Amino acid sequence: MRMLLNIFQICFVCLSYSFGEEINLYGDAGEAYAIEVYIGHPHQKFKLLVDTGSTTLALASYARNDSDKYFHANNSSSLYNSGNSIQAAYTQGTWTGFLASDFIQFPSLTDIPEVRSDFALITDSHDFFTKASGWQGLLGLAYMPVGAWGAKSGSVESWLDALDRNVNKPMSFHLKLCGPTSTTNTTHYGYFKVVDDRTPNSNTNKTFRTPVLRQRWYEVGVISIRVMSSVTPKTKEVLVEDKVKDPDEDMCVKLNKVKSIVDSGTTQIKLPDELFGQVVEELKNEFRKSQVLILDEFWNRREAACWPEPQVWTLPWLAIDLLSADADNQYFTLEIPPQNYMLVVGVHNSSDTTGTVSTYCYKLGLDAGGEETVVGYTAMEGLQVTFNRSAGWIGFQTSDCGSNARITGPYNASFSLKSNCQLLKPVAETATSIKAAQWALCAISTIALGVILYLLAPCIKTFFVRRMPRSQQISLSQAALVEEESS
Repeated sequence: MRMLLNIFQICFVCLSYSFGEEINLYGDAGEAYAIEVYIGHPHQKFKLLVDTGSTTLALASYARNDSDKYFHANNSSSLYNSGNSIQAAYTQGTWTGFLASDFIQFPSLTDIPEVRSDFALITDSHDFFTKASGWQGLLGLAYMPVGAWGAKSGSVESWLDALDRNVNKPMSFHLKLCGPTSTTNTTHYGYFKVVDDRTPNSNTNKTFRTPVLRQRWYEVGVISIRVMSSVTPKTKEVLVEDKVKDPDEDMCVKLNKVKSIVDSGTTQIKLPDELFGQVVEELKNEFRKSQVLILDEFWNRREAACWPEPQVWTLPWLAIDLLSADADNQYFTLEIPPQNYMLVVGVHNSSDTTGTVSTYCYKLGLDAGGEETVVGYTAMEGLQVTFNRSAGWIGFQTSDCGSNARITGPYNASFSLKSNCQLLKPVAETATSIKAAQWALCAISTIALGVILYLLAPCIKTFFVRRMPRSQQISLSQAALVEEESS
């Protein structure tokens, strides 16, 4: 046991040295990145998924069939349990629980103080925790409008908002996602850092900024997602092109029809169904040129494809064009290598008469998202991504760890991307339909009451009319947490 511990410590030191910073994010195959947290007094230690697709810090407070690690409320002397019920629904999974507050500390964030923050004590969930997951909750990093809601509690304050209030200044954060360290390793690593806007960025590579169009989720303007030519770039050098390159207007309208978000809690790059089919068909055609057989079920993301040795992919790169924050007609391109979207989801060992045989299994890092677009962590590996919440932009830089992902541009279009891609029009949010319906019902009820009072005014002139109580918000659907790779 001591030898194994020493090996782990040596590996940890090597990883930290090679990445230049302390590694504080870890993820199992097919799952998002998690960070260690201390909650309560005395400290109870847990792992939370780092999720830019939701807002509320939510933590299991009950034993599950596949895990007996959870927050013991009675063991924390500093816990305040309001007793108010709250709940949240995600694209995959739901939970219900109680609004509580306690002291939250991240041991790897040595410059960030311990703060008292709201969080959810999850008492029941459905399809929220993945099978045998190594995490017990999630750290929501989005804006307040997509926090969990309760009948009595209203919206739940996020940990980041509590931190802003405590230090009396707005805070931003970096995500540097490195992926696995080798083709035979399914554990991926990364770095999470919280900074104020005056903290100098140690990454000196050029920053490409995209504006946050609506501060709920991190909603951005995705101009295009496409398959690049089979000629792959050789270096991470940033190319600058100022010539006019007009994107496909029809595609960018479809990509942003409902919303396009940057979500570290989602594994895949999700495209609207029609565009997903087009991109996958192009990849299938390229794959047919190789000598490797792969079934259609793989491309539809129903099954994993397995081989007796790790694969070195020669598939085309993917390009994700994002609206630039510098000009209305400008965009830049994230160039994603195939090792990002051909996800290692398991390395299985089996013994036979000849010894141990390893099987390497992969799944496609693309998925159909209905009418929505989600830039999951598959598109962030090999990059450093800065989320400046107060200024309202997301910055992308090439990184010193992970895949050979690149950023090129900026490119100029001959028209306004915000206008032609319809990025500023009101969005019909199916994800917030409950909230919208409640406000609509309240407005309709008020109007109807006014009409009735007007018609019955002669009969009730002597009576006092009490004000109608405002209807309560019940719940608010949020973005996808993470797709379950083990199903």
